[in-house]
Amino acid sequence: MNTTSVDLAKGQPPWQTAVGVSLALASNAFIGASVVLRKRGLLDILKQGHDVAAGSTAYLRNMYWWIGMLLLAVGELSNFGAYAFSPAILVTPLGTLSVVVSSVLSNYFLREKLTFLGKTGCALCILGVIMIVTHAPTAQTTDTIPQFIDNVIQPVFITFSVIVAGILTGLIYYAESRYALQTPFVYITMSSCGGAFLVLSAQGVGSSIVTSVRDFPSNNQFLYWTMYPLIGFMALTIVFQIHYLNKAMAAFPTAIVYPIHYVCFTGVTIIATAFLFREFPVSSVDAGASIFEGFLVLLAGVVLLYRSHLDERKVSVDIIDDDRDDVVGGGVGTDGSGDGDEELYLDENKQLSLTRYDVTEVRKTSAEELGQHRRGSRNSRSAQQASITSRKRGSAKGKKMEASDVSEVNSLSAEVVPPKYNE
Repeated sequence: MNTTSVDLAKGQPPWQTAVGVSLALASNAFIGASVVLRKRGLLDILKQGHDVAAGSTAYLRNMYWWIGMLLLAVGELSNFGAYAFSPAILVTPLGTLSVVVSSVLSNYFLREKLTFLGKTGCALCILGVIMIVTHAPTAQTTDTIPQFIDNVIQPVFITFSVIVAGILTGLIYYAESRYALQTPFVYITMSSCGGAFLVLSAQGVGSSIVTSVRDFPSNNQFLYWTMYPLIGFMALTIVFQIHYLNKAMAAFPTAIVYPIHYVCFTGVTIIATAFLFREFPVSSVDAGASIFEGFLVLLAGVVLLYRSHLDERKVSVDIIDDDRDDVVGGGVGTDGSGDGDEELYLDENKQLSLTRYDVTEVRKTSAEELGQHRRGSRNSRSAQQASITSRKRGSAKGKKMEASDVSEVNSLSAEVVPPKYNE
């Protein structure tokens, strides 16, 4: 009797699965750290007046961003190896580690805090994704380039690809300019779609490389010309995913972006894999029920996480110049020293990093409040100046009023609380 243990579903030895899982663990640790460092770089250039969400590329001159990119490259290479050695059903759930690493490091390097509601939402997101990927249909992995290309050219996958391309076109040319700074789901959806196709191409290229190394030279996959366009497509999806993930992180807090991105990315990947290998039907009623429950848990987690950011946010900002109603913080402080105070808070003194989305909302509120205050001050000055009976008394009253006005403006600008957002 043969006692050699083999993964029955995939026909691969245990050591191969162990290598894949180890690479996935290392990958997600690197990727989680890279997210925090890249976010730190984006915040640095935001303080300098550059906005990635508006198209700035100033992050290319930031050290933190490049260190983050280096860790991301190492993480993606490890992730590529993980998909080459193990099926996606084992690799994908381990992506939760990157969320944990990102959240822990954000606490120290970005001063981003999550309330209890936010932590609960994050935990539900992780639980929901695990429930989905562990009960999802097992994809038929391919060992050679011809097998992979044969799946790609099937009508069902071509139809799916055309639909995704249409969605991305609508997001890029319509939704991005209108809603990208109001909700993180625009950029995250775009990045997730690119990431899903990256996983598919990585599975095809990675498994083919493993086959080539194992059976070289009799089964060298690099002799097939279709291998090289697939590698080129994989490189394009990497750039596409990173580009829009950068924009999402520049506009919203990491504690919000990364868990939602992970959830969306995993969901789109499972759907894309099902269409590619034509295994969409669930294997059993129990598996189908577990997947449905996982989506409900995931949805609840995303709602809690997003709501915790909207409901608990308070903002402390210094308004800069009396003649610049719409400028908030950054560049010039109230004393003219050049150190404006830009800080966001959750609850009391639980600091969050500044983002363009938050600054936009604060600008609207602070400009309106300060404008109303100044209009009232001007009316008050006119009324009091009309009653001046002497130059000396008028001068003294003017000076007293001016000092009072400055005091009121400083008091108003010290604490600006934005209105509740429509939910």
